[in-house]
Amino acid sequence: MKHSKFKNGGLLFELLTRQITVDALNNSQSKATKILQKNFHKKSELFKENQLFNVILESRFASKDKATYLVESTIKAYRKSINVKVLSKEKYALIKDLKETFNLEDFFKSRVSSYRLLASVHNVLTEDFSNPKTASKSFYTLVEHVSREKVTEEQGFVEELKKENKDLRGLAYRILVERFNKKYKVLTTDQKEVLREYINNISNTNGLKEFIESKYKIILHDLKKMLPGIDNKVVKIKIRECFNLLETAKVTNKNSKDALRLMRFYQLLEDIKSVKWA
Repeated sequence: MKHSKFKNGGLLFELLTRQITVDALNNSQSKATKILQKNFHKKSELFKENQLFNVILESRFASKDKATYLVESTIKAYRKSINVKVLSKEKYALIKDLKETFNLEDFFKSRVSSYRLLASVHNVLTEDFSNPKTASKSFYTLVEHVSREKVTEEQGFVEELKKENKDLRGLAYRILVERFNKKYKVLTTDQKEVLREYINNISNTNGLKEFIESKYKIILHDLKKMLPGIDNKVVKIKIRECFNLLETAKVTNKNSKDALRLMRFYQLLEDIKSVKWA
């Protein structure tokens, strides 16, 4: 979907928050935080525009008629509440700050999973009708999004867990649901490393694949070392089942799923350690 990345306030906001996340995981002070605070303060047109982005991104209606009405109402709100000239100047200043702080080519290189949706919101709100086919596609992309059932992060992990081996799911379920529910501070060091590698290699599929495959081997080795010291027969059975899962696990190149699976194995390892030393 063709549109100007430099003019898309929603995308710029997403890339900045993403940069802050990367810096936090690397335990470094993020320059992106100051840029975000400076340019997206509550009195700015960028902030107002981002609020309208969020109306579409976060709203859900079962009815497509209601979804269409919401999108159309948001467009009207954009026309009435946004000072386009001021917004344009603010975006120019924001890009200037980004140029002075980051290598723009690297900054925009990160793959954003919601890129198509953010592009659609931008095209619709700014009424970019230079290409009627693209404009129509953008509008109905948003209608489909708003009328789609919202899946929370926790529900997403539950659905992933349902597909896993039953015993593995039973051992890891409780901690997974709690710890992966936007509470990054409770992740283990190994899980943070996985997140860091995932974010840093979002566009480098081979790099992430090699990382995950190497970690599978390490986890398998650690589990085999732990097995002789465990007396609980049930836990032993589950560990042996994990052997099979790890030995047959294939990295699919679906980056997020591969990273999540590795994080689950790390959580399983921690859980078994707690059982062993309890």
